[in-house]
Amino acid sequence: MNKYKMPIIILVISGLGILTWSIIGLFYKPNNNLPIKNDGNFQKFVDAEITDKCQTPEGYTDEQWAEHMSHHPDRYKECFDISKNIGTTY
Repeated sequence: MNKYKMPIIILVISGLGILTWSIIGLFYKPNNNLPIKNDGNFQKFVDAEITDKCQTPEGYTDEQWAEHMSHHPDRYKECFDISKNIGTTY
């Protein structure tokens, strides 16, 4: 009977660990899925944007602006097609 005692203890401890981990997983939800509060500030920002959004705004170098736009490809996709024009004044 002694030769089965250690494997049974290991299985019980492992089972309790898995059970604990599962219970924690059921109740713990990270807050990164919370809805974004939209109070209109983003729309104000978009409305205040310069007419040619591909043009480098004041306070940025051409390289900094190109890097910034690369983080928002959905908003600046047409700027990448004319990337040679970044920083020019129209």
